[in-house]
Amino acid sequence: MKPEPYTFTYIDEFGHTNSAACRQNEYHSLMELLFDKYLQEWGDCKGRAWCGTCHIQILEGSLSSKMQQEEKQTLSHLDDACAQSRLACQIPVNAELHNLVFKVITENDYGSK
Repeated sequence: MKPEPYTFTYIDEFGHTNSAACRQNEYHSLMELLFDKYLQEWGDCKGRAWCGTCHIQILEGSLSSKMQQEEKQTLSHLDDACAQSRLACQIPVNAELHNLVFKVITENDYGSK
C-alpha cells in the first residue's frame, strides 16, 4: 500500500501546473476534494454525473475504476471528450490518485491557447 498522503498533479484552466494532496476517503470524490481545496464554481450537478462540468483528461497514470453508464452518457455529449476523459465526481479519493496527472477541461480553457 502506498503511504499517505497521496499526491497528484493537475493542470488548471489557465494552464498552471498544481500539486495537490489527499488522504484515503478524505472526500467522497475527486470533484469534492478539488472544489473544497483548490477550485471554484465546479460541479454544477453536485456529483451526479449529469452536467460534465468536472470533466478531466488523464495525462499520466490510470484508474482501474470502471465508468458507470451515467458517466459514459454524459461524456458522450461533450465535444472535447476523449478516451482519457473522466468526470471527477465519479472518481473516488483513494491510492489510485497517487502520482496521477490530469488536466481540468473547461469551456474557459485559457491555458490551451
